[in-house]
Amino acid sequence: MDTTSDSADSTTPRTADAEAAADGGPLAGQIVLIAGASRGLGRACAIEFAAAGAYVVCTGRSTRSAPTHHEPADLTLERTVDEVEAQGGHGEWHRCDHTDPVQVEDLVRDVVDRHGRIDILVNNAWGGHDHHDQPGGEEVWDEPLDQFRAMLLGGAYSDFVTSMLTLKLAMAPAGKGLILTSTWHTPEPPAWLPYESSKAAKNRLVYALGYHLQPKGIPAIAVAPGWMRTELMEAKVPAEELAGNTESPRYAARVMVALATDPKVQRFSGQVVDVGELAVAYGVTDLDGTQPQPNAGRFEPSRALPPHPEG
Repeated sequence: MDTTSDSADSTTPRTADAEAAADGGPLAGQIVLIAGASRGLGRACAIEFAAAGAYVVCTGRSTRSAPTHHEPADLTLERTVDEVEAQGGHGEWHRCDHTDPVQVEDLVRDVVDRHGRIDILVNNAWGGHDHHDQPGGEEVWDEPLDQFRAMLLGGAYSDFVTSMLTLKLAMAPAGKGLILTSTWHTPEPPAWLPYESSKAAKNRLVYALGYHLQPKGIPAIAVAPGWMRTELMEAKVPAEELAGNTESPRYAARVMVALATDPKVQRFSGQVVDVGELAVAYGVTDLDGTQPQPNAGRFEPSRALPPHPEG
């Protein structure tokens, strides 16, 4: 596990900056752990949570010395922290494979030891497209058999490991916290089999976790954006195909910040919430001032959690 401040060579803990982050904003003084922060929605969350006053701990596998992608350039944790600081925020990065419980436990213990707590966890680690990013063939049985395993490991399993260890070592002892998980609606008719199935596992994990955490008052919420113009998407998809059908990752990140500042956020626990719908409810806009609604009418709203016998 690597810890850094301004460069990959520095390992100085940034507690002073964590204190500086408490100067202002609705999340002033909050410690936010963002898994999968080297690009896309994770990077956007780091920027937006830091802008709201939080101190962001950015984690993932991609660093400048060992990037997971070479094109586009600098999809790394260091770049994310650079962007956070360029906009006046504060944070640090740690290299961590969230499918490895040993690395995740080391990470969580280190953050708690240095900062005292973790207030918010954003589960956004992925890697499910590392080997295949398209359906495997004409027939459903043509899928490579390792594809579903990769997506389960990179998605639901990494969420499970990170949530369990963060709860055990940070949130449960503190008696408070918030878990936000990025996901995808499972629309009708179903699309790519391993992808849809892996996202359904993430969503059911949040539902079950939300149920079991009711007595603790710790919400677990799955947040579903539309089609985002991430760095990789913009590199692979023609601009004319993206135009009018997409949103920036900052849109979903702003909705996550709005959830984190909502005193009644518990009402969403266990549910898959839609970014477009919540943006309207919270008055959140994308970078261009719009409120895209790409999922309108394409999914069934999540059911509320049944009451837990312990309250």
